[in-house]
Order: sequence, then C-alpha cells, then structure tokens
Amino acid sequence: MSNKLKYVMGLFFEKRESTKRTKPFILISYLMRILMGFILILVIINDFNFNIIKYIILLLGIGSIIDGFESFLKKENKRQMLLDFGIAFMWFVVFLIS
Repeated sequence: MSNKLKYVMGLFFEKRESTKRTKPFILISYLMRILMGFILILVIINDFNFNIIKYIILLLGIGSIIDGFESFLKKENKRQMLLDFGIAFMWFVVFLIS
C-alpha cells in the first residue's frame, strides 16, 4: 500500500488502542441494538410517530455513556472517554429538545 493511501485511510479510520471489549459491555450493546430495532419497527407500524423515535435517541445517549464508562474502566485515552461523554450529552440534549 502506498504512503498516500495509508495517509488518506488514516484520516478516516482511527486505530483503537484496545480493541478487546468485555462480555458484559458487548451483551449490553447487543441488547440495546435489538431494542432499537424493535422501536424502529414500532415507528414504521405507527406511521413514523416522532415521539417513539425519541427513545432511540435516548438509547443512543445511554450507549455512548456505556462506551465512555468502559474506556474509563480500561484506563484508555482520556480524550476518547471525554469524546464519548460529549456525544452522550449531545444525544441527551436532542432527546430533551424533541
């Protein structure tokens, strides 16, 4: 692979320092994704009711907090942890506004 291609790929894809996740966090993540899928099916059945979509936004915020908490427990990069909590704050603000 050429150096230019590696540079461009490095701009879009970030290497994680620790890719191994613990089983409880993986299980919680999968359960939240399944729950978001069920909520999305409910939204489609109920003619795209935006009040139900709010709960998907809430689950996205909770998922970001869980990711931040996991990076805190693993003592990963502090920047990554703060980024996860910042994204969670953004999701909660969108949830409260909608």
